[in-house]
Amino acid sequence: MFDYQLKKSKRRKTVAIKVHDQSVTVYAPHYVAQKQIDSWLLEKQPWIEAQLKKQLNAVDIKQYPLIHNKIKIFSDWVKLSFLESSLSDIQEHNNVLLVTHSTRVKNYNGKYESLIKQYLEEKLAAYIEMRINYYCKIMKEELPQKLSIAIYKRRWGSCNSRRELTFNLHLIGAPHAVIDYVIVHELAHLQYLNHSKDFWARVEAFFPDHKIASDWLKTQGTSLQWVF
Repeated sequence: MFDYQLKKSKRRKTVAIKVHDQSVTVYAPHYVAQKQIDSWLLEKQPWIEAQLKKQLNAVDIKQYPLIHNKIKIFSDWVKLSFLESSLSDIQEHNNVLLVTHSTRVKNYNGKYESLIKQYLEEKLAAYIEMRINYYCKIMKEELPQKLSIAIYKRRWGSCNSRRELTFNLHLIGAPHAVIDYVIVHELAHLQYLNHSKDFWARVEAFFPDHKIASDWLKTQGTSLQWVF
């Protein structure tokens, strides 16, 4: 028997089932015995399991307010497809990300989220690492000591005195040019841990369109943000 939540009421006259968000709720009159409810649910079990499976494959959009079954990767929309499988995995093919979870996984939503986050982190880190190598050469700057990806609410990147750079995972949805601006911005901080005239002169020298990219983040940046 599947797990379910039972809600009894003195006003209710009939027994009803609600299947929502991968959970089952049974509504019954207060006088109906537990054995009667369990017997009735056994008769309804094929229908209930079919509804649970349908929700599993479809994944309620409310569980993923960040993506609505699609997400932007480098400004291009990529469709997300969720399925049960023998293995937990994520693969990209023909502009579709197929996210699967093993039948052994109980918290499949949590597994989906961890797989998506890991995939996006690796995708963004690979691009940023490539561009850091490029810009460090033309800026005649030594490579940073460490590169990290994190989720920020109010900033797109950070740099500290230990020459460690961190970039916001939400940048994965931005155009390449905007990401490049953030990279140059943080690399300029390796010499100037401030926003002085010298700092902005260095940014200007290696990314002349920095104002355009900065304005894009100010007006469009919130569209990149989502919450796991």
